[in-house]
Amino acid sequence: MVKINEFHDMDIPKEIYPKPDYDVKEDLKIYMRNDPMFYRKAFFPAFDQYRKDKNTRTLEKMVNNGLANYCKKFELPFAPKELLTREDIVTVVNELINDEFEEMNEGVMDLVKGFGNRIMHGKKDPFKDYIRYAQKRLNYKTDKQLLSDMRKEFPKAAPADLARAIVQARKASA
Repeated sequence: MVKINEFHDMDIPKEIYPKPDYDVKEDLKIYMRNDPMFYRKAFFPAFDQYRKDKNTRTLEKMVNNGLANYCKKFELPFAPKELLTREDIVTVVNELINDEFEEMNEGVMDLVKGFGNRIMHGKKDPFKDYIRYAQKRLNYKTDKQLLSDMRKEFPKAAPADLARAIVQARKASA
């Protein structure tokens, strides 16, 4: 006969723990980017160093450190080396480099800049054309006449944009 507390005193062998059923590499990348202390103390300085010397050793150390912190924080029953191999760490480093420099080269402001104009008018920003048109005819027409002419010239333009172009043309000529 077996007592119930004998079951709880047993150590569970490591091979009984199943491997994680999620992508550890992706989860690790998300952890390293979103944990505020890790990002501030390890992630950002490692990438700053990489930008200066283009050496991936600092990034590999950062990923190894991140993996150890990840296992410790989420109390995973695995050693970090059991979760990711050396090749996996190199893959994570390369993916992080691609992600970071893609964002840096693309830039958030480039994405947002002119977004409203692109929606309304396509890639070309027509506001400069509005201002040029207003500046050419500013001296011999009133604002009301100029606005009427501009509406005929630029039928797709918003009236507020045309009025703003006239105001900016007046300020520039004063």
